[in-house]
Amino acid sequence: MPFGILVYRFDEKAGMKVVTRYPEDITVDDKTTMQIYTAHAFEGEKGFLTVTIADVNIASYFTGQESNYYICLLLSIDENAEDYEDILTDSVRTIMSNLEYRRYMQMLPDLYKKIVTYPRMTREQHLALMFLDPVKKMILDRLIEDGSATKTELHSWLKEKLAKEELDIDAILHSMIKMGLIVESTLKETPSALAFLVGDIFTTRVPPVKIINAAKAGNFPGYLSNEYLADVKAFFESYSPTPEDQEIVLKVLTNMDAFRIIERLREEPIRQEDIEKIKNEFEKVEATLKWLWDAKIINVLRGKTGQEVYFLRSDVVVKIVFPEYLINLILESYNNGTKSNSVLIEHLNVLKDTFYNVYA
Repeated sequence: MPFGILVYRFDEKAGMKVVTRYPEDITVDDKTTMQIYTAHAFEGEKGFLTVTIADVNIASYFTGQESNYYICLLLSIDENAEDYEDILTDSVRTIMSNLEYRRYMQMLPDLYKKIVTYPRMTREQHLALMFLDPVKKMILDRLIEDGSATKTELHSWLKEKLAKEELDIDAILHSMIKMGLIVESTLKETPSALAFLVGDIFTTRVPPVKIINAAKAGNFPGYLSNEYLADVKAFFESYSPTPEDQEIVLKVLTNMDAFRIIERLREEPIRQEDIEKIKNEFEKVEATLKWLWDAKIINVLRGKTGQEVYFLRSDVVVKIVFPEYLINLILESYNNGTKSNSVLIEHLNVLKDTFYNVYA
């Protein structure tokens, strides 16, 4: 498990200097600091790397010689530092975008909390985090419209849209490649590698089938089963996905306490007495339950004795789907001559490979 994060800045006169840290009592000796600096100097360029020093694993990101920041995550020796690459890289982008007035210093505890929980998150949660990332969402939306773009085009476009953002386009695209959203390919006629969209993110609410079936089978007292089934039916009869609702779903999925409660409710309802037993497992269980109730994720029904029973009203889903609509987009690009035949053929090839390897 991580036990601290350090933000260094290199100065020609002062050398490597810690500008902030969390927790505030963590320390790193000069020898370790110099080894971090040396490891990045050997690489010769900005980016992520891992280094093991004595009994500490370190995941580190160097922002490049223009800014000269080093953001280092300290890990126990049994941790795999590479598991933190994507979340640390995203956190660096947030830090570098908030250098003015040193706003990033106040953000560091929350960033650290997100980093610590990242390896324990499911793939579903990682997808939700990616969709909530404004830069990755911009890239996804751009590729939904265009199908493909070179890395150079994407980088220039993002720099124009986000003048103050610290952008490592290779790292951003690498995380989207690992998640299965894009495929990178190189053609002789293009000045840089091409990013082809091969997956889209779908987010919605769905009926909690397991609990519904249990209610229909009479696993709960009749009055509770009937009331629950009527409530779920009424909710989905009027439910219509919206961008605002999508954001609620994504935020619920990426909140560890909320997601763990949903996982429990997917299996069975939770009684009030169960809540009392699990309070020590959650930071703010009552506040989280209220949030889920306000978001209409859960419903609270009362038994004959007045005891509250928490039911999952609407389950939440985020997953990658095959972007069939790209076939028409590619055909339209061919008819309009907006992209070369070789680019369109390559896109069809990577879509075919993705479909047969992942969806078939």
